[in-house]
Amino acid sequence: MSSWRILAAILAVLWQALPVVAQTPSVAPSTSNPTESAKSVNAENLPAWLPLPIPPSLYEKWRKYGLWDYKQQGAKYYDLTQFNFGATGSAAGISQESLLALANASKPNPDDIKRLDDSGLKANFMRDGKAFEMLQGMAQEDSHVIRIASDFTLLDSNSKWPRDDIGFSAMRWKDYRSLFEKLSLSEGIVRTEDFPGAIFLVAHARGLCTGGSSIGYVYSTSALASTAKSPKEVLDAEARRDPDRHYAYVFEPIKPNWYIFYEIDW
Repeated sequence: MSSWRILAAILAVLWQALPVVAQTPSVAPSTSNPTESAKSVNAENLPAWLPLPIPPSLYEKWRKYGLWDYKQQGAKYYDLTQFNFGATGSAAGISQESLLALANASKPNPDDIKRLDDSGLKANFMRDGKAFEMLQGMAQEDSHVIRIASDFTLLDSNSKWPRDDIGFSAMRWKDYRSLFEKLSLSEGIVRTEDFPGAIFLVAHARGLCTGGSSIGYVYSTSALASTAKSPKEVLDAEARRDPDRHYAYVFEPIKPNWYIFYEIDW
């Protein structure tokens, strides 16, 4: 079989396994809509670690936990995420060399792991515990919404974006955004097939859909592992234990069913 037919066969398999979000072209929501994007990036405030300038609209979708970070929904979408990054970058006129530079710059490094060791998160949780419990309760009620960001939502049955049904009312989304701001949750709420039933509240994230690092809180009635008080050594060991998995998590228990999570992916 010729190489292009092999590639076509591989892509056909990936397409069948695709989350709904990847099968629908994405367009930025209208700013006149009451569900307009609350996250806006311009050329002046693109992350300093980017090795070259890219269109802000691409960064918004490519960012770690952004709309095109399909692997946020489960590690099985890793290959698709990488393919889509290359395809959309090429379509935008970005050279292969530049795309490789972007991917390499977003990979986690020892300095990222050091930055993840943030004692301020526990103090933040203890100070605003009631607000965290309120947010977790809202997310439980809206369990059909598998991703709640400030600028988009994904449903378990419909991940097209933008769409009329965002999963709840515009006022409800405003309440979520207010809590995200109050609790310093830059990427809102994430659910992943890799940890069924868990609700991740992302405080900080660095990187692109190709890889990066993040830290935040997670609510789970099922015990999570591996656990540690500091991620510096354990996270590195987790990554080395199974590098083909392309991600590693460490969890720090802070109260029953609540953890701080430390994560890297590559």
